Amino acid sequence: MARRVPVPFVAAGLLLTLGVAVGCTLLPVRRGPAPQGYAERPDPHAGEPFPNWPVPPPEVDRLLRNERFVVEGASGAGAGTTGAKKVKLAFRGSGLALDFKWKEMPGRWSPVSGRLDGVNNSPRKEIAAWEIQKLVLDPEDYVVPSTLAYCLPIDDADDAETRGLTPTLGDCSCVLGVLALWLEDLTLPDPLLDPARFDRDYVYAYYLSNLNLVTYLMKHHDGREGNFLVSKDPGRRQVFAIDNGVAFGGIFYNWFVANWNSIRVPALRRESIERLRNLSEQDFQDALGVVAQLERDEGGVYRIAERGPNLDDDEGVRREGGILQLGLTEDEIEDVWERARELIEDVDDGEIPVF
Repeated sequence: MARRVPVPFVAAGLLLTLGVAVGCTLLPVRRGPAPQGYAERPDPHAGEPFPNWPVPPPEVDRLLRNERFVVEGASGAGAGTTGAKKVKLAFRGSGLALDFKWKEMPGRWSPVSGRLDGVNNSPRKEIAAWEIQKLVLDPEDYVVPSTLAYCLPIDDADDAETRGLTPTLGDCSCVLGVLALWLEDLTLPDPLLDPARFDRDYVYAYYLSNLNLVTYLMKHHDGREGNFLVSKDPGRRQVFAIDNGVAFGGIFYNWFVANWNSIRVPALRRESIERLRNLSEQDFQDALGVVAQLERDEGGVYRIAERGPNLDDDEGVRREGGILQLGLTEDEIEDVWERARELIEDVDDGEIPVF
């Protein structure tokens, strides 16, 4: 007997085809010679190297991994961040208090999304986006805010915005989510890409090419307004990708906006391309295979732990005993590696200029 395909799946297939077709028309890619008209090449990092970070990225990593902290308050995160909260974390050792976006991991099992991983809310991909930029950029050039997995103890959820949360997993007393540092002095871009300014403004081109290289590598597929922010300083227009849950492959994505999964800028920085050229496939495996590891303590709270060996490279979410591990699958990392090699070939063939 022939298997009948349900109407919703047929409709979804037609929508996918239409979306891809329309999406292609929304992705203007300019090719031509590298910009030659820069009258000056000023230092992009002149002055404060981290003007949009409350503390530099390496210090954020140290605080989150090595200091105990508590949630002092929470509020709604604003438009474009459905289900997210803005939380203030107080670090006991240093006395610092920093704002973060906190979003609960999807905890219910479904055949489409799987546990702790959703179609448009993939915590492991959010964290992988933070990690992949480290391969090609220095900290002062990072385009993704510090991002990591965290399990909020139920005892700490006593704010009006967090009260009433229930444990994510049956064996824990905490709520799994993702923390992303709340950056400062940013605004919506209008527009994100101005080719004419790219040709004449070296600092503008420097920062926008950083963004596009990283979004290309992660196959960023959600170019909605609000997912990218720029510095309010017009002379140092650094660009940030603040929502990266729709990335690293997948058939469901935002087809009707100008996405940044392709190289859309007129040219890329030579230095970052050379860094990419010198990476091996093992470098990508080491960076992306395990992006987060949490281990359950005696109180049932999953605590941030050192990343150990990959428990299962065919799965993105792994659980073994009291260990929870997130990362990209072997196939997803292979896709990143192939995209990197293709980009190098395009540069070497002169299809993508460098400056």
